[in-house]
Amino acid sequence: MVTNAALNKKECHRSRRRSQYDHLEWENRVGHALKNLGDRSILNQSQLTRLDYIERLAVEKYAGHTLPRGLALHDTLLTCVKKVASELGNEPGLARACQYLHLLLEGLSCSEISRRFGLSREHVSRIYRRKAIELVTEEFLSTVRNGKQTSWVPRASDYTKLMSRSR
Repeated sequence: MVTNAALNKKECHRSRRRSQYDHLEWENRVGHALKNLGDRSILNQSQLTRLDYIERLAVEKYAGHTLPRGLALHDTLLTCVKKVASELGNEPGLARACQYLHLLLEGLSCSEISRRFGLSREHVSRIYRRKAIELVTEEFLSTVRNGKQTSWVPRASDYTKLMSRSR
């Protein structure tokens, strides 16, 4: 016989797994945008530009520019990267991830960054790149969620909505 407590525990586990998957999807989207930070046309095609905050910023601040949604996403991500790097760059456990972000903004690839660090590309990618993207994703979601111009709060259903818009 299955009890309500067992069902609740099972549903809680499913929900946690779904939430982790959704967060990984956010990280993948932000990671892709960071990788293409220097190409506004690619950023303009990102599903992140369909978020209410980015769309509003594009209309209100960048309406006269070419590819305004890409520019809005670019500037938002740039602000997030700079904030993460300046606030967390002195913490011993996060300093290398923040250095990775600085070098990424300079246009260096992961391979070039790994040479600068004197470490293997795999190590830099698995440890520092992943941590940097995680930190920027947290800041990006916080910015989008708490933006003065929007009441949008990212939830699991929002990712599904983003995916359905792109099809």
